[in-house]
Amino acid sequence: MRINILLSLAVLAAWAFSGAAARAAVPGAAAPALGQAAQAAAKGPQWKTREEYDAYQAMAKETDPHKKIAAADAVIAKYPNSDFKDIAYVQEVGAYQQIGESDKAIDAAKKALGANPDNLDALTYLSFAFPFVYNAKAADAAAQLDQTNQYAQHGLDVLGKLQKPAQVTDEQFTTYVKAKRAIFNNAVGFVALQKKDYASSITALKSAMTDNPTDPLTFSMLGQDYLYSNPPDSDNAIWNLARSVALAQAANSPNAAALQKFYDQVYTSRHGSNAGEADIVTQAKASATPPADFKVAPAPKHAATGNAFIDAFYNYEDSLKVGGDTAQGAWAQIKGQPFGGPGLVDSIDKQPDGSFLVHVDITDESKAGAAYDIDLKDSQAGCADLSKGDPIVFKGTLADYKTAPSFVLTLDNGSIDDQYLQAAADKKKAAAKPKSTTHHRTTNPSSSQ
Repeated sequence: MRINILLSLAVLAAWAFSGAAARAAVPGAAAPALGQAAQAAAKGPQWKTREEYDAYQAMAKETDPHKKIAAADAVIAKYPNSDFKDIAYVQEVGAYQQIGESDKAIDAAKKALGANPDNLDALTYLSFAFPFVYNAKAADAAAQLDQTNQYAQHGLDVLGKLQKPAQVTDEQFTTYVKAKRAIFNNAVGFVALQKKDYASSITALKSAMTDNPTDPLTFSMLGQDYLYSNPPDSDNAIWNLARSVALAQAANSPNAAALQKFYDQVYTSRHGSNAGEADIVTQAKASATPPADFKVAPAPKHAATGNAFIDAFYNYEDSLKVGGDTAQGAWAQIKGQPFGGPGLVDSIDKQPDGSFLVHVDITDESKAGAAYDIDLKDSQAGCADLSKGDPIVFKGTLADYKTAPSFVLTLDNGSIDDQYLQAAADKKKAAAKPKSTTHHRTTNPSSSQ
């Protein structure tokens, strides 16, 4: 797996096992420099032999990542009780990251913590990498979140106790601390976001933003926090998402297009069109925080279409996207009520319990675009035969909703009329049936008399 966002130069520099660090425990040598040297000096590591010292120095000076990994493996094997074993593993972290093998980098960082639970560089890397490798569908997803939160919180604790080495300037030390603290707070914010603890996530991410106001990930997550809070804060959501787009574009990030797409969906859902969204990106590029009077005008209410089913859906959308007490009151009145009608299958997700989540398009906008209108929770086995574009007639009870990035109603106890499931099964069966092939006998002209 690959991580597409590089660590800051300040963090990469801290990985370097400098000569000053190596000489720290050698009699008559200079005092340790910033980073691992500071940690090493604090716990009082010692070189057991000159040979051990020289082996680590050679490993540190190696510039080829493959050779560095081999050298690190060699010193770890030869000096299993070395006081600097965690630093050897961190050297591997940097080398594996350099060649794009992030899974092995993560494993090396965990081994570094096994040797020294307070190694700041290992804690930093594990906190940094997690948002890019996390799989919410993994069986141990919850445990991964808890573990990463522990890494980040411990990193903040260790960082808070770090003393500035004498040879390091105040500016260098402050830059170093801010870079790591931002990464730790980003990880805390990411974990809280996944757990839907939006208030805690906002607190952590604001701290990260203060230390590093140019990370697109921080602002993307902040935007999501505001977006999914109850009630949602659309204005702060849009500003932060716009800021993430501006920063990603300025950095030529490979994530820029995805961030732009999400921002466009959120802005259009709120405003009713994309008019003015580019202007907000321009404003957000210049400031991490919005002006005091920043507002995005909500979309106008939908005009009646004459289709009772579609008009009911639009009425729900207009009432619930208002937010606040008004939306909560409207939802209290309609939650649990039946809803259903005709639509087209957008996509289907099979659930772990064997049921299905059928995404349905009912409005012209959704039929023509990437969004959908309905999440239908359905246990009918025939849903497995459905495919994109299949017409259905469905029903269920209103169970939940979301207003962004597009408005979607969730229906529990869903069902689809049997005739449409049968039609989907017949179509699937016909598509799977082998086509008959007619064989024609041919005669070699040269053999004909």
